[in-house]
Parts: sequence; structure tokens; C-alpha cells
Amino acid sequence: MPLITDPLLPAAKALAAEGITILPPGTTPDLRVALVNLMPVKPDTELDFMRLIGRSSKRVEVTLVDTASHKSTHTPAEHLARFYTTFDRLDPARLSGIIITGAPLERVRFEDVDYWSEVTGIMDTARRLGIPVLNICWAAYAAMYYRHGIPMSLLDSKLSGVFRHDILFPQHPLLRGIDTGFFVPHSRFATWRPGEIEAIDELEILAGSAATGPYLIGSKRYPEFYITGHGEYAPETLDKEYRRDLGKGIKPHIPDNYYPGDDPSKAPRDLWHETAVRLMCNWLDTL
Repeated sequence: MPLITDPLLPAAKALAAEGITILPPGTTPDLRVALVNLMPVKPDTELDFMRLIGRSSKRVEVTLVDTASHKSTHTPAEHLARFYTTFDRLDPARLSGIIITGAPLERVRFEDVDYWSEVTGIMDTARRLGIPVLNICWAAYAAMYYRHGIPMSLLDSKLSGVFRHDILFPQHPLLRGIDTGFFVPHSRFATWRPGEIEAIDELEILAGSAATGPYLIGSKRYPEFYITGHGEYAPETLDKEYRRDLGKGIKPHIPDNYYPGDDPSKAPRDLWHETAVRLMCNWLDTL
């Protein structure tokens, strides 16, 4: 389970302590994956995704990508300067795949996001070169809007919790070895209106649930996937979000199916991590 990245990256140190082999840059990889990290607190997201990628049997080189058109204020500048690059500095033809993360931007018009043209440019480059892409959460809504004109609709309250999902296409390579009835965390204010995805012939809903709507959507023409949940989340992430919102006086509802007996004083249950590992490894196996 080797991962090629800077061994001084805090996430690399944490993963090495968990038993994942960290190989230094310059090691010949089996795959090269760019992680376009749009989340404000980038180190947490690095660890979340690299914990999944590091379970692959392949040697995966992960390149951390920041936006050139937006300066992060929640991650130290030294961290970004040391461990990140921008997409325009890469040779995209050498990439095996791209992951574009979520971002807390549900209440901002896509065109008003200061890195909108940069992110859509990455999507265009990926399609032109045939590079497979995983669009996660906000990136999934952004890509769906950019590619198919489907707008993001706001929910009346935050969808937060761990939800059961059914597999609609069990033969799909990304779902190999995953049983129907698997669980995934969700944390978002966004959704699509019923029927909007089904109306697009190019798209197929591979997995979803009545509570959350479509979870995993694939394109029939391009190696592009849209994922609305957060299988990468660490066990404590929803707890941190819940207590953060409490501290802000927001009075959030308790995340569904997360704490035993819906009791926030009890440690949350991790019902999803192994499924998330399997889905990521399946995707990497297709690259």
C-alpha cells in the first residue's frame, strides 16, 4: 500500500504511523493523481483522501493542487508553498486521474466563485485529454451545472448524517465488491430537483438513496463521476461540524444515524470507511 508524496507532509507522517508506506517523490509510480483541494482547511482533506488512496495496491503519486486565482486564508501560506502547486504548472498529459474536492460554496453563484474559470478549465483539460475525474460534493454540483446546465438547489436545512445507499448498477467497475445497503456521510445544503439527472441521457445514477437523492453518478461517454457524499470523512468530522455549528448558535439538528442512540455524548460509529476505500481502489484500478 505505497503512496508517493513528500514525506514531510503532515498527512504523510500520520499515514506512515497507520502503516501506509510512504515513498519519496522521484519514485516511479504506477499512477499519477492530482488532488485539486478546494477545501479551506486543506491538511484535513489531504489526510482524508490520501488515507483512501494509500490503501490501493498500486504505487500512486499524489500531487496536491491549489488554485492560482484564490488565496486560501485557512491554511498556512508556508504549507501551501511547500506542498502545493497549481494546475497550470503541471503536465496534464502525465496524469492518470484527477480528484476535485468539495468547497463550502452552496450559497454562492457558480460564476461568482473567484476560481470558477480555473476549475472549469481543469475540467475541460481533463475531458480533452480523456483524464478520468472524480468530482466530489460541491465539485459534483459545479460540474453538473457546467456540463449539463443543471442548477444547484438549496435545501431548507443542512443534510447531515450517515445514510444508507442502494446500488442501481452492481456490475459497474466502481461498485465491484460493494454490497447494496452501504453507508456514506453527507454534509451539505445543496441538492438537485427530482428527475433532473434522469432527464440527461448521457448520465446514469449508479447508487443513491431516498433520503439523499443520487450519490454516485457516471457519464456514459466520458470517464467522469459525480459524488455527492463524503466517504472520505474521518469518523470525527461530522462531530466537529456539529459542535462548531452549536458554538455559532446555529442550533443544528443531530446528524442522522451517526451517534449511537442519537446521543452526541457517545463516540460516533464509522459505518462507511471500508466502503469508501473499496470505491477509491476500484476507481484507481480503472485508470
